[in-house]
Amino acid sequence: MTSTRVLLRSLLAAAFFTTSAIADPVEDAVKDIRAKYNQIAGAKLDTHGFGAVELGGAVETYFYHIGQLFFIYVAQSSWRFTGNTLASGESETVDSLIEHRLYFANGGLIRHLRKEVESTNYDALGGLIAKVPNQPHEDPALASAAKMRGFQIPGVGSWQDVATMLAY
Repeated sequence: MTSTRVLLRSLLAAAFFTTSAIADPVEDAVKDIRAKYNQIAGAKLDTHGFGAVELGGAVETYFYHIGQLFFIYVAQSSWRFTGNTLASGESETVDSLIEHRLYFANGGLIRHLRKEVESTNYDALGGLIAKVPNQPHEDPALASAAKMRGFQIPGVGSWQDVATMLAY
């Protein structure tokens, strides 16, 4: 009977270690994407901003490896009046910042993460957003539009091309 227990324990242990060793293809792809991102983010590269709107704006940063889009970072900022009046007599505003992280593998979206903060102190947004955990998110319209722009960018030859591309 004890030999049966030993055999059963061995089989259970083997099953546990076998299932825990099975790779998750999405997690493996995300780890690879993060490694590529860190390599690129650590490099000193020229960047150019383009456009803004009156009540906010967005910055989209695209990452490629061997010509393939693998990650898009989107930061959307806006502000609005709160309806309150400050002691100075000015109208109080609240600023918001939303970050999206879009992970791609083999041309398809495999993960979309989002986080958001608001504050009446614009300068506090960066510190606040750093403390908020990413949450799984689905926004097919945002992801599709960003992905479409990401696939068009390698063909851009001038700032006029960028203006035409962004005239959506």
